[in-house]
Formats: sequence, C-alpha cells, structure tokens
Amino acid sequence: MISDNLVIELRAILQAQNHLLQRLSDSISEIESKFVDVSQQSSQLQALEQMMAELENSIDFLEDEDLADFDPDEIYQIYDRHQNAIKRDLQAIGFTDWQSFVQQCQIYDLQNGLDPLAPYEVFLTEADLQLLANEKKSYDAQFAWDKWDYLFVGASGVLAALTDVLLVGTPQTSPLTAWMKTFNTTAKAGQTDWFSQWARDLEKTCKVPYDAQTMAGMSGSSHRFQSLGHDPVLGFVFGILDIMRGTVTGFSYDKLTSVHSFVTHPVSSDVSIHLIEAILKQLGHLISDVATPMGLPAPFMTLMQGINIGSFGDKGRSVGEVARWMYLNGYDLRHFIASGITPAVVEIVLRAYIMLRHYSEHGEIKFDLAAHPKYRSMLLMAHGIATTANAGKVILMGGNPLAINYAEYMAFIRYLIPSLKYWLFDQQRLRLEHMEKINESGWDALLDNSDRLLLDFRLKRRKERQEVNVTNCQKSNDQ
Repeated sequence: MISDNLVIELRAILQAQNHLLQRLSDSISEIESKFVDVSQQSSQLQALEQMMAELENSIDFLEDEDLADFDPDEIYQIYDRHQNAIKRDLQAIGFTDWQSFVQQCQIYDLQNGLDPLAPYEVFLTEADLQLLANEKKSYDAQFAWDKWDYLFVGASGVLAALTDVLLVGTPQTSPLTAWMKTFNTTAKAGQTDWFSQWARDLEKTCKVPYDAQTMAGMSGSSHRFQSLGHDPVLGFVFGILDIMRGTVTGFSYDKLTSVHSFVTHPVSSDVSIHLIEAILKQLGHLISDVATPMGLPAPFMTLMQGINIGSFGDKGRSVGEVARWMYLNGYDLRHFIASGITPAVVEIVLRAYIMLRHYSEHGEIKFDLAAHPKYRSMLLMAHGIATTANAGKVILMGGNPLAINYAEYMAFIRYLIPSLKYWLFDQQRLRLEHMEKINESGWDALLDNSDRLLLDFRLKRRKERQEVNVTNCQKSNDQ
C-alpha cells in the first residue's frame, strides 16, 4: 500500500513534470508555426543523404593521400565528448537518488509558483476529463431506471398489496389459511384425509423429548410456540440437540411478570440415538404437528419471545407477549405460508420482467439477479410498496397485529440489508474499480499503438534503405 508520504512526494514530482511538459508543448507549437513551409529544407536533407550514399559507394576509389589527414582516434574522441556532455546534463539535474530528485522537483515547484499538493485532477487534459465524465455516465446509466422499470415495479408492488388485503387478511379471514386448516389430524376416525392420517402415524413413531410440557407457562396450546424444537427452521438445530440430549430448550413464561426466559430442561437421562435418526425423527414430528389445531409457529417467530421490551395496545404488551398472543390466536405456519403469496407475487411478476428484458438486451448471459444493484433496488422498491401497504392495513384494522404480513417483512429485509451495504460501502468501490479498468485499457491501447508505430518506423526505414541501395546500384552500373 502506498504511504501518505509517498503520495505527497509523487504530487510534487508530477506537478513539476506536468509544468515542464506544458512548456515543452508550447515551445514545439511555436517552432512548428515558424516552419510552415519546409519543402526546401526537406530537399536539402535528401540531397545530403544522397551525397553520403555516393561517398559510401565510392570508398573503393579512395587513394592513400586522400586518407593522409584521417585520424581513427578522432571517432573515439567524439564519442567521449558526447558522453561527457550527457554526464554534465545528468549532473545538472542533480538526480543522484530518490530524495534528491524529490527535492529538486519541490524546489522547481516553489520557483515557478506551483502547488506541490495540487490534486491529481489538475494533471488531466480536457480530453481526459471528458473521457472520465463519459465513463462515469455510462457506469451510472447501467443502473438507471426507465419508464418500463418504474411501471413494472409499481404494478408488482400494488398487485402484491391487493393480494395481501384480499387473500391474506388475518388468520380468521384468510380463505387460504382456512383451506389449509381443513387438514386436521384431530378429526374423528373416518373423517380424516390422507395427509392427516399420515401425520397421525408419524406422531406415534416420532416421539420427541421437547414435546414435554416442563417449562413455566407451557400448556397444550402454547408448548409448540415456547419450545424451539417446534420452530420449522430453528428446530433442525435445537430440536435435534434436544432429541440427542433428552432435553427441552425454549422460553419459559411468567404470567405475573410477563417475562420470557431462555431455559433448557432435562427430560430423560436414558438417551441413545444417532444423528441421522435424530434428523429423521425431527422431520417426522414437525410433519405430524403441522396439521394440529394450533399448528407449528411461523419461522423464527419463537425468538421474539426473548424481546421483553415495548408496550403495545391497551394492555401494554411487550414484543414477546404480542408474538405469543398472535400464535394463540391462529398466526401459525399455515397462515405464514398463506401470507407468502404477497412477496411471491412481487418475485414472480418482477423477476419475469427483469429476466425477459435482460435476455432481450444482452442475450444468453448468466447473471445473479439478486446481486445486481439495479435489479436488487427494483425488488426492494416493489417489496417496499407492499410492506407500506401492509402497514396501512394494520393501521386501518385498529393496530391488529394479526394483520401483519410477516412473510412480506422478511422479504423486504432480505433486500434491504444488502442494499444498505451497497450504498454505504460497495458503490464507490465498484465505481473506482470501473475507472481503474478504463485506465488499464488506456495503457494497453497506448502500448499497442507505440509498438505499432515502432514497427511501422522500422519498416519504413528498411524500405528507404532498400530504395537507396537500388538507386546506388543503378548509378554504379551506369558508370
């Protein structure tokens, strides 16, 4: 990594070199303006080159007296004089080491009234600045929205909001939730469907220790919400551990203080079960409980019991008490699945539009839709519309927490967190990386051009020499 001291030194050096190059460029322009007509000088140089070629071809006709005054050591003396002149020029610069070079540049800056700490932008020409401005616009353009983007984002968000109001509602009013609750494992024999019968069989074979109601506040209605083993996601961690250890892990509930406390109670000391068997037993038990009257809790909702803060409603319930009340009033996994139709509408409609447009514009190019800043912001905005509409529904229903669309809030947070990371940290970094790629391509083009010019120059010189040799041979033949 470049140190701050080195950056300061480079600024002084670049400022001095930039000033010298500008003076050089002005001088060259002035000289070129004075030599508009160079046809005469060009013809004279060609004549001199022709005379030199004739002298080289006539070397065989030289006699001894022609070389009487020739001193071969003079060539070495000319070489030494040339080397001494170059050495004096180098010494005049004073470049013996890095520090002396930096000091010379700093002295030059001060003598010419230059700022040794000037920003790097002053070294760029107007063409360079225009190139950077155009590239910045092109970089930002790939993330810009057009009217079709706004149209589909708004349409998908509004459509999701309508499904939340008309199809999701609350656990008591949702037709989707009511349909899923028709599958009931507690129905009388002969009245159960195939799924309920299968769940009953699993209940007999997949007994688990965390089903025991040993913690404070547990009952037949609340024990699935209080034990983490019944969580559809967390259960595959805590539930499997409880099965292998013979324990029940979750939250106790003190009705007097209204406080939930995280506890682990031993249930059985005689436990001998392997991991694979514990996983299968965990899966079977969750399936057996999903169609019970109370059902399984929504994913991660059991963790809200640990939040013993807040005062909501007329009774001043904490966050944990509100979550408990929601579960006891029908907000279970089945209603969570029903509420998932709201974010699903956004994902289906908007993702279909984005993918069709991307492939129509860029062809069969693989891309990660959720990782693209533009597409992620579109999904975030559409979910934001649906989330805002759900908050309005809750307010219109008198602050009823059962109207909360838990699945939609989870989808909104899923896109919000990476978007915040992009806005705060990644946006400037990605823009700088894009500009660095421009510099790299510019250097590559410059090197390619220099190689091409050098090759063209060599070919041109070789062709000129061949033409001169042909001409000289013709003259020799004529003589």
